[in-house]
Amino acid sequence: MRHDFMQAIHIKLMPSTLLLGLLLAVSMLACAVIASLPIALYLKLVIIALILTSSAYFILRDALLMLPQSWQSVTVNSKGELTMINKGGEQFQPALAASSFIHAACTILNFKRTRFRLALFTVIFGPVILMTSANNDNELMRLRVWLRWFKHQDVVTEADLIA
Repeated sequence: MRHDFMQAIHIKLMPSTLLLGLLLAVSMLACAVIASLPIALYLKLVIIALILTSSAYFILRDALLMLPQSWQSVTVNSKGELTMINKGGEQFQPALAASSFIHAACTILNFKRTRFRLALFTVIFGPVILMTSANNDNELMRLRVWLRWFKHQDVVTEADLIA
């Protein structure tokens, strides 16, 4: 059954201090674990530098929304079509993957790799992490309902990704 009479959903993403704190805590914990390992010092320094570099990238992209690849808004129109806009102003209509995570505190939208099957696609056009805040709580609730209950023709399972 197709629901063509739903209200449009528009969520403008905001920087998240909670996500920033989580990413910092995980990267610092990973650096502490690597520093405690009995391996050569130069190898520890290289691994720690890689951890800090990748953490800085994901903090800038997902928590602070400062990179051109950072998602800026999520829109679902009245026909149920999902549109993503990044900071560079580019619009995408991605296909949702079945691995998307829906919870009241955090929603993660994963997308099917349509044109690229490389890991680089995931790094450049990564998932959308939506943290609940006071200014977008109602729109996030409507998006979670849309994700859970409406039939999605573009949802892709893991078996579809392998084929």
